[in-house]
Amino acid sequence: MKTIKQMNKIYLFILTLTFHFSVSGQSLYEDPYQWKIPGGKYVDPVSFFSLHGYVNALYAGPSDQWMEGSTNGLGYPGQMNIPLANTSSFGQDAALWIGSEIAEDISLVLEIHLHKNGSGHHGEFEDIAPEEAKAFIGLFVTEANVRLKLFDDYLNVSAGTFWSVFGIQNKDWLSAQNLFSTMPLASGAYLSHYNDIGVRFDGFLNRGNWGVNYVFSIGNGYDRWDLDGFGHADINENKTINGRVSVFPGLGENLNIGMSYGQGLFAQYDHHNVDPTSPGIYDHSFEALGVDLTGQWNNLSLRSYFISSSETYVNDQQQFDLPHTGFMAELKYDVPMDGKLGVKTIIPKFRFDSLDKSQFIEETSDQYQTISAGLNIEIKKNVVFAIDYNWFEEKYNKLDNDRLIARITANF
Repeated sequence: MKTIKQMNKIYLFILTLTFHFSVSGQSLYEDPYQWKIPGGKYVDPVSFFSLHGYVNALYAGPSDQWMEGSTNGLGYPGQMNIPLANTSSFGQDAALWIGSEIAEDISLVLEIHLHKNGSGHHGEFEDIAPEEAKAFIGLFVTEANVRLKLFDDYLNVSAGTFWSVFGIQNKDWLSAQNLFSTMPLASGAYLSHYNDIGVRFDGFLNRGNWGVNYVFSIGNGYDRWDLDGFGHADINENKTINGRVSVFPGLGENLNIGMSYGQGLFAQYDHHNVDPTSPGIYDHSFEALGVDLTGQWNNLSLRSYFISSSETYVNDQQQFDLPHTGFMAELKYDVPMDGKLGVKTIIPKFRFDSLDKSQFIEETSDQYQTISAGLNIEIKKNVVFAIDYNWFEEKYNKLDNDRLIARITANF
């Protein structure tokens, strides 16, 4: 009851602000070649206040071994809106972006995700104690920062909480932007969680149909890959660094190529003469390289990325190096309907997704592949119905975890 009352107060506060302040928009992004935050399409700062977001609801069909697949957790929290159950179930998530332009060169953004985490039915969880299967409404802040424009278009600095700037896979966390309902397994090759606390720098150049942008961040770092993987303090004095440079090579917005680098230290310990079979007593660091590509030719669009990373476990006795690679490519084709049958656009879609994931315990290492296909039906400009089927295949630890998912998303 206490949680519900708190949520009601939050909703009331947001609605009060929404109805009491007029909005006349000025976009945060002034140029198509600028680097944009993952939720950039929802950000529209104004002279005082703006509010945008989405509501996403879905139905997931039965999947006999969905909960047994270690890969199903790699997309977490991207899979948050997919029910944690083998049975057919409904799920939902929602997000809000609050933006404001404080001055001509100063703006701020706050991104909040609302999600019912877990399930009230403990029987859905195998080998989990009832007290650990929690059901509650969560408010997760993924962006909360102030952005200063320092030197024309060449240098901007943001400070606060922000999405990792590595690659383009972080956009898949936002279910309303994800072409498919499931997050690509290839994203599991990037080892850290997607959010950090620190400072971020970005800038861009524009020369006709050519453009280039960069983004670079320094943050506290991470201690694990899940929703709470970034903390409010640096646990090991080792700052995490991520960066991306992206080029638009002469075709305007129709072709973009990006290159990313990231490195950090998950945990640092000072133990001697320890049992080498325990991963918790090693220095645990990661390094990652990424290449991504987005392109469009008429109504056909391609989005793809490749990530290669390594984890290193070191103590005073030995060292383990664990390599990971992930590759994803998805195609979509827009078929305009011009309002026929009450539909604006129909979008056939296809995705190939693969991950070669090494684990500290070798028996749990595996190679994964997903093929996904389906349709997105744009009913109105900001309302989309989507359906897709996802075939999962494991090379060594075989599972029956294919899944049909249907969802409807509304942006505002």
